[in-house]
Amino acid sequence: MRRLAPWQWLLLLLLLYVGATEALRLWLGLLWAERLGLLLAALGVWAFINGRFVFAYYHALLASAWVRRLPLFAPGPGERLLVLAPHPDDEVLAAAGLMRRVHGAGGRVSVVYLTSGDAFDLAAGSPLPSKEAMRRLALRRMVEAWRGLEALGLPRERALFLGFPDQGLFQLFTTHYYLAYESPHTGLEAVAYPGVYRPGLPYTGKVLEATLVEILRELRPTRILLPSPLDAHRDHQATAYFGMRAAASLGLEGRLEYYVIHGGYQYPLPKGLHKGLPLYPPPRGRGLPWRRFPLSEEEVLLKEKAIRAHRSQMRLLGRFLLAFVRQNELFSPLPVPAKEVLTSEEGWTALEEREVL
Repeated sequence: MRRLAPWQWLLLLLLLYVGATEALRLWLGLLWAERLGLLLAALGVWAFINGRFVFAYYHALLASAWVRRLPLFAPGPGERLLVLAPHPDDEVLAAAGLMRRVHGAGGRVSVVYLTSGDAFDLAAGSPLPSKEAMRRLALRRMVEAWRGLEALGLPRERALFLGFPDQGLFQLFTTHYYLAYESPHTGLEAVAYPGVYRPGLPYTGKVLEATLVEILRELRPTRILLPSPLDAHRDHQATAYFGMRAAASLGLEGRLEYYVIHGGYQYPLPKGLHKGLPLYPPPRGRGLPWRRFPLSEEEVLLKEKAIRAHRSQMRLLGRFLLAFVRQNELFSPLPVPAKEVLTSEEGWTALEEREVL
């Protein structure tokens, strides 16, 4: 910020003096009702400007007491943790503290990135980047993922990049389960990035699911962390579906734990770095049996460092990403709420009536 010259300071003080004098003279000449009306008008203007910040901190304080009542989540000894991340950065947002704790306790942590984040056009440097620029972005985000894991003390070898299309996973689960999908962002129809798990695999849902089954069979994880299908992002939803199907094929359903990143309106509030606040359950995860994983001061600091390693994302989404650096992380053993906690308007009543008919 440019420093003010002495004459500019003098002019500023003079203006402040004249303004304060005139405001006092006006105030003394008003009736009490007029003063009250002026105060209410000023309060309304202030609330209009700062209302969202007041709401954010009110919500955070209200959530603090609620979060502390949640049951604790505790990893077991000798844990073999596998994290499924739709994009590079989802793993550290959801579970940087957990990954650090498991690794520090002698367990094994592996992260499987279904995509390399090659569809975020603004992160590539322009609103209309070329397909080559999007492919370069994928390589950059893979390097950032390595650096994020290294910030937590994890070796690069624990990262497995599958290289499937960003913003295309849902299509792979539905219309392109058998037919190859061409990414409109990169022009690719098959896995092509150097350093990926299986180069040359076609972009189909069947191949992606088979690859996940192969990895689960090879790594034999004791706990699998993946997005909840309630997450608002389509890639996260598809990651949940693929992960659940792959785990079920091997009888590993009981080892699944779920997280939510895109959790609803402005989640999590307030935006920005607030290390002293808890992370509260997301609106889209209402009814899930959340469990709280408290982080130590060191783990909070390392989580921030790991998130900042994703520089291409920090440049555009920094306040959103840093909002996950909180006192705890949250995981749910269920992907969707159990039937008994759902309200009738969510469909159970209608389904039961259909069964009776």
